[in-house]
Amino acid sequence: MKQAAQLLIATILLTFQLGTATAEEEQIVIEDLSRAELRAQIERIQNEFYRVFNTLNEDDNLDIVCHSYKPTGSNINEEACEPQFVIDRRAENASDARRNLDVLLTPQSLQSDLAAEYEQLTAAMNAVSAESDYFKELNLILGVLRERLEEIAG
Repeated sequence: MKQAAQLLIATILLTFQLGTATAEEEQIVIEDLSRAELRAQIERIQNEFYRVFNTLNEDDNLDIVCHSYKPTGSNINEEACEPQFVIDRRAENASDARRNLDVLLTPQSLQSDLAAEYEQLTAAMNAVSAESDYFKELNLILGVLRERLEEIAG
C-alpha cells in the first residue's frame, strides 16, 4: 500500500449541476500533498463514499450520518460520522437514563450492544462494494490517503 501512496492516482471529484453529479477526473500526486491538503481530500472522498453508500444501500437504518459536535471541555467543533442505528440507540439510551429506566452506556458498551447491527452494516458495505466499482475505488483512494496522512504525521 505504501507504494500505492507514491503512485499518481486519479481521484474522482464531483461537480454538481442542477442536482445531477457529473464526474471529472483530476490527477493528484499524494506525495505532494500537505497534511491540510490530505485532510481536505480525505474529507471530500469520505463524504462521497458515504453519499454513494447511502444512495445504494436500501436500509435507512444503516445510512452513515455526519454531524458536528464539541467534545467535552473543548470549544473546537469536530465531525463524527456514524450509522443511523448508533445515533438512534444513543438517543434512546440517554432518554431512558434520564428517566432512570437504564444506565447510560459507555461508547464501548454501546458498540457491544449493537454488534448485530454492525455486522449488518459490514454486510451492506460489502454488498455495495461488490456491485459498485465507483464505491470500491473511493474506498481504495480513501485508504491510500489515510495511510499517507499517518505516514507524514509520524
